[in-house]
Amino acid sequence: MKVKKFWADNMQQVMEQIRLELGDDAVIISTAREPIKNIKQLLGHRKVEVTAAVDDTPVNIPEYNNVIEDKQPKYISDGTVCTAAIDEPVKSDMPQRVIPGSIVPSKLPDPILPVYNEEDNAWFRIILGRELAKGGEEVDNGIIGKWKKIFRQMEVNDAITDLILKDLEPESGDYPNEEFFKVHLKTKIINLMKPAYNKENGARIFTFIGPTGVGKTLSLVKLATRYKVIDKKDVALIAVFNQRFGAMEKLHFYGNILNVPVDVVMTPAELARAVESHQDKDYIFIDTEGRPSKVRSQVLELQTFLSVVGEKQNILLVLSSATKNRDLIRIANDFKTLGYNKIIMTKIDETDSYGSMLNIVCNTGVPIAYTSSGQNVPDDIERINPRRFAEIILGSVVLDEDFQA
Repeated sequence: MKVKKFWADNMQQVMEQIRLELGDDAVIISTAREPIKNIKQLLGHRKVEVTAAVDDTPVNIPEYNNVIEDKQPKYISDGTVCTAAIDEPVKSDMPQRVIPGSIVPSKLPDPILPVYNEEDNAWFRIILGRELAKGGEEVDNGIIGKWKKIFRQMEVNDAITDLILKDLEPESGDYPNEEFFKVHLKTKIINLMKPAYNKENGARIFTFIGPTGVGKTLSLVKLATRYKVIDKKDVALIAVFNQRFGAMEKLHFYGNILNVPVDVVMTPAELARAVESHQDKDYIFIDTEGRPSKVRSQVLELQTFLSVVGEKQNILLVLSSATKNRDLIRIANDFKTLGYNKIIMTKIDETDSYGSMLNIVCNTGVPIAYTSSGQNVPDDIERINPRRFAEIILGSVVLDEDFQA
C-alpha cells in the first residue's frame, strides 16, 4: 500500500494532486489544517493537509456476467416464500478495496440511532407466508387477471400482487365497475403499508444518505425550507465534506437565503462538535456525500460519521424513482447497515410506474416518508402516509371505460 501526504491551499487542489499521483482508487485517511506557526497564519489562511493511500497490489478480477442478477434476492420461488432471501444481505464475489485502518477501525463504531431492526419487515414476511400458505387456485380471468397484468407491468413483485388481490375475487354484483374495485384495492394497499408507517422516533436531526445523483441536497433544502419558512422552526444545515463542491455551494446559497447557519465538516470529530453547537436549534439537517453502495469501504466510512452524532436521528435514504427496480432493492440492502428509518423517492415525475415503491417498502419494512419531483423549493416535496401511498400507486393506472367481470 502506498501512503502519502498532500498540501494545498484548498481541498479541490489537494484532490487534483491525489488523483494525479495515486489515481481514482485512492482513499483519504485523514484531513487537517496546517499547524499554526505565526500570527499571520492565526489570522489568515492555512493550507489543507490530506493523507491518502492506495492499494498497489494487483488484483485478479474474475468474470462478472450477470453478477447482479444472479445475486439479487428473490421473494418467491415455486410458490414458496423465500424469507431467507429477504433476510440475507446481497453478497458479491467482486474484489474489495483495502481499507486503511484509520478509516475503518478494528472495532466498528457503536450502533447508529436508530438501528435497523431485522424485525422491521417481519410483518410483511409473516402476512405473506400466512396468506400464501392457504393455497387456492389462481384465477387469471376477469378483473383479477387484468389487475395481475397491470401490477406486473408496474414491476410489482408477484408475491405482493397475490397478497393484495387475495380475497378480492368478485361475486355477483360486488363490483359494478372498476372504480369500485379500485376502492377495495386501495384499502388493501393501505392496510399492507400501515405497519411500516407506525414508527416515529421524534428525532430533531435529519441525515440524508444515498447514492450519487439522486437529489439528496435538493431534497434536504426543500424539507429544511418547509420547516423554516412554513413551520417557523429554527434550523441549521451541516454538510459532511465531500468532493461535490457544487452541492456545498447550493447549500450555502439556500442557507444565506433562509438566514440559517451552514457548517462544513471534514471529520467525524468536527461533525460531533457541529451538532453539539446547535443544541438550541429545533432541527438539524445533515447532508452527506453520495456514495456507490457497492463500494463497501465508502459505506463504512460514512458510518464513522453517523455514529458520532450522539442522539437519535432520522436517517433518510434518498433513492431515485428512475432507478431500475432490481437496483433499488440492492441499494437499499447495501445501505441497511447505516440504520436508515425513512426513504425519500425523488424524480417521481420521471416515471409512470411506481411498483418499485411497493417492492422496496415490503422488502425493507421502512416507509417512504417523502416523494420529490421538480426543482421548486419548497413546493416539490410531499409527505407520504399509507393513504397517499395507495393513491400514488393506483393513480398511475388508466382504466378502461367498460368493465366485464
